[in-house]
Amino acid sequence: MKLFRTIILPATIAALAWAALSCSSDTGSRAIPPCEITAPLDSLFSEMFRPDEPGAIVGVVRNDSIVYLRGFGKASLAPSRPMTDSTMLNVCSITKTFVVAAVTKLAEAGKLSLDDSVAEYFPQFEGHCFKEVKLRHILSHTTGLPDLRPRNPDQWDTYVKRHNSTFGEGSDYLLYGREEELIRFYESVDSLLHNPGEGFHYQEPPFMLLSYVISLAAGMPFDQYMTVSIFSAAGLRNTAFFDPDTEFPNEAHGYAPVEGQPGKWAEYDYGEAEFFPTRADRGLYTTAADFIKWQKAFYGGKIISPENVASAIAWQTGTRLPHIGYGYGIFVENRPAMPYKAFHMSSNGGFSVFESVIPEAGIFYFVLSNRPDWSRLATGHKIDAVLRSKDWI
Repeated sequence: MKLFRTIILPATIAALAWAALSCSSDTGSRAIPPCEITAPLDSLFSEMFRPDEPGAIVGVVRNDSIVYLRGFGKASLAPSRPMTDSTMLNVCSITKTFVVAAVTKLAEAGKLSLDDSVAEYFPQFEGHCFKEVKLRHILSHTTGLPDLRPRNPDQWDTYVKRHNSTFGEGSDYLLYGREEELIRFYESVDSLLHNPGEGFHYQEPPFMLLSYVISLAAGMPFDQYMTVSIFSAAGLRNTAFFDPDTEFPNEAHGYAPVEGQPGKWAEYDYGEAEFFPTRADRGLYTTAADFIKWQKAFYGGKIISPENVASAIAWQTGTRLPHIGYGYGIFVENRPAMPYKAFHMSSNGGFSVFESVIPEAGIFYFVLSNRPDWSRLATGHKIDAVLRSKDWI
């Protein structure tokens, strides 16, 4: 904890306050002068994301400067639109950091406690185990709750015998189900995979519960609280949760390669991808420009206290991956001979992301993509290698 307190407390917040422009390349909307990391990152990402294919927006921030910000490939294939820093993309599980901030902010205001049990908010869940599961266990993916959402016809038949469903077919449930439907299986859950806090299982449905927890604690709809108390507080103007009835300006579509047809891509988001339209787990859309503002506000202690930021990116539990643990809503990595970092690697439909914060070096970087066919963790390590070769980390 001492490391993070030293870096994040107000005396050194300037190390993470990246508002000014410095050196980099072209976002599609403005030019940033090149610097020593520009050429190797251009080479890496121009090979990964071809100009006529779905692509990515890549950014690196160092201390108080954006040092690299460039769009690659297409945000949309039809109509054809380039990827820029004003493109709105689904940021997959990066969503969870925003939700952790909301839960923590409500806790700071005395509206809830991280030690509240799930049973306090969901009396319809009759299993005694829900009294043992705390909100902090959701934030760290240590609830022990199973994910029993039906994924095949037999599971669907069993599900509809136990639960009233708004869907007549399991395929519709998979494509169009939202939180109120996708958490209903918890009504019949009466046992856990492990004791809360004693094991790590990365599960999406527990985070879905938090949209209701936030709404109840805040006394207003989830989306409204997030807009007023989180997005607006960070100065975000192009950030919102997925809504099937709303098309965002400059919205990217997610794509997946068509099997057996090299060079062909099919749209793969709402209506094609399973479990896509939920909010608190993976449902946020934002732009690269807003995302940089968010990181400045969050790590600058403008949304929750610096102490709680430090807790969020502290190692709360181990995972099954070497040198990788989990904090609250975010992975953490402690590789030998490398500085400690907090990061996300995730996909949702055709969208795929990697982002990393290295507090000790004042470094933040991200890859927000609308295609899933690249290795997130390996790409993060390649960026680390570029930064390390220049003695930036």
